Amino acid sequence: MTVLMHLSDLHFGAHDPQVCAAALRLAQRLDVSMAVVSGDLTQRATAAQFAQAARFVQGLHARNTLVLAGNHDVPLFAWWMRWGRAYQRYAHQFGWEQEPVRQAGVFYVVGVNTTRPWRHERGSLSSAQVEQVARLLARAPPGAWPIVASHHPLVGRDAQDRAHRPSRADEAVQRWQAAGAQMLLSGHVHEPAVLQPRPGLWVSRAGTAVSHRLRHGSPNSLVVLSVELSGNAAGMQARYAARWDYDSTAGEFCCVQRQRVETDNASQTLGMD
Repeated sequence: MTVLMHLSDLHFGAHDPQVCAAALRLAQRLDVSMAVVSGDLTQRATAAQFAQAARFVQGLHARNTLVLAGNHDVPLFAWWMRWGRAYQRYAHQFGWEQEPVRQAGVFYVVGVNTTRPWRHERGSLSSAQVEQVARLLARAPPGAWPIVASHHPLVGRDAQDRAHRPSRADEAVQRWQAAGAQMLLSGHVHEPAVLQPRPGLWVSRAGTAVSHRLRHGSPNSLVVLSVELSGNAAGMQARYAARWDYDSTAGEFCCVQRQRVETDNASQTLGMD
């Protein structure tokens, strides 16, 4: 089994140490091949908070890591840094590569930066970004699981939810699916969900993984994608997306939803809460 752990909205500086420890234990149990952290590593983009976030990400012991900046990772109170140095503190811990591409086994993940230094919360995509991601998706190896990761969600479930999407979200979803994308990873709204907005396209929206900034009645949550052997024939594999919520009574993350991810109209749900 090959495993990708998708976390978002860590918000170090407003984090819960017990939940952090539980997430690290889960990563160790699952033997994570790739960890994707889709933004908001910090609460207020301080150097100390970025250092805490970096230690946590390193503690996942994933063989590959893809990290993106979120809107909280751009300084708010140190407003003067937004001109030319907006990502300086982020880069000190995670590097200057703001739109990384990573591959681990069948997972082929393209990161895109939806944050903007001059915006406190809302995201944006440029036409150039949309086309660049499409070109990268077209280069995915045969048999890969093509995935796009962003901080802001590209798919919403209602009018209020859709307001969180970056500009050009509809254009991006259509273009990227045509280029081969089969899964979109995002965070920002602190509301976990595994959705299928279109046939062949899935969405993983991670909740807030380890912070106490809970919203919408949702607990701390993360998503695990896995590729597993299926059937008796050699080489047959199945893809799954599983939502793991933190159980404060058990002090551990527990799987509450497991969804088979199909690339056509069919789908299978196991253990829905």
